[in-house]
Amino acid sequence: MTVTIKDIAKAANVSRGTVDRALNDRGGVNPDVAARIKSLASEMGYKPNSIAQALATHAKPIRIGIIINSLGNPFFDKVQEGIEAARKSLEDYGISIDIRKIRGYNPQRQLHEIRLFHENGIDGLIITPVSDDKIRDELNNMIREGIQVVCCNLDIDDVNYQAYIGCDYYCSGQTAGEIIGTTTHGEANLAIITSSHALYTHEMRVKGCESVLKQYPNIHICDYIEAGDDEDISYHEVLWLLKQDKKIDILYFVTGGTTGGLQAIHELHQENRLKAYTFDLIPAVIEDLKSGLIVSTIDQQPFMQGFQSVRTLFDAILTKQTPVRKHIFTELNIKNRYNI
Repeated sequence: MTVTIKDIAKAANVSRGTVDRALNDRGGVNPDVAARIKSLASEMGYKPNSIAQALATHAKPIRIGIIINSLGNPFFDKVQEGIEAARKSLEDYGISIDIRKIRGYNPQRQLHEIRLFHENGIDGLIITPVSDDKIRDELNNMIREGIQVVCCNLDIDDVNYQAYIGCDYYCSGQTAGEIIGTTTHGEANLAIITSSHALYTHEMRVKGCESVLKQYPNIHICDYIEAGDDEDISYHEVLWLLKQDKKIDILYFVTGGTTGGLQAIHELHQENRLKAYTFDLIPAVIEDLKSGLIVSTIDQQPFMQGFQSVRTLFDAILTKQTPVRKHIFTELNIKNRYNI
């Protein structure tokens, strides 16, 4: 059985941080205590791991910046839980994490936050990137200067990042398309609610769904709504759409804004006429899965997206090595009223 710093800390009746400082001669530990810790480590057969060895040669605490488009989007609550769990798992290594939360996908706002991190000095950046040329340029400039970048939840092309961690958007769209096709028996008038056609990954989810629905000639895509992952916009747009078009009987929510759209359906008392297909397990989705309004939702593992992004970036900063896979896809779990 591998002996860990936690085991030594328990045996020595000190904190894990004290053990780490003693074993790596960082100072701040009473010499007698440090000697006792080293003696215990030797007796217990402790072998330092690669992270501890790399940290011993790292000149300063590791600083990670995070920019996520989480304000007003409940999906990111679980992403942030994953980030916090990863931070706690690394707290003995002196890691510093600064999170900047923004609303929606405004490229100027995101670019401003990226530049602030760049100017203040960080070792690595986790970002849900907007597909914009100025953002691509800024991220590539940071990477050329040795700042490691990991994309979480959203991918971006033409950026030499360390890794993208999130779902396979095209595949998730195909999966949704097949569920819609089979559960409607190939007959439906469909409206698609997405964030923005300018967002590369969200557009891939739309295209994935469209590619499958071509097999169903009696499924008609009647309209597209761009709601910007904003609940208020989604509410008003869906409300307007349903008042104008009585033929639509299926709503496919590609990204955020689902809560607002569902609210519009309830306000118009259209629960018995309409069916919805969604992503993620936010509270409003869970409630309407149980009621039967939502036929199915696809969970893309937001907790793991946040957790794995921090751990992957931390390892990359220390080892200077590219992860084995550049695209680390989280599982797509299909949920319905019977398995939530």
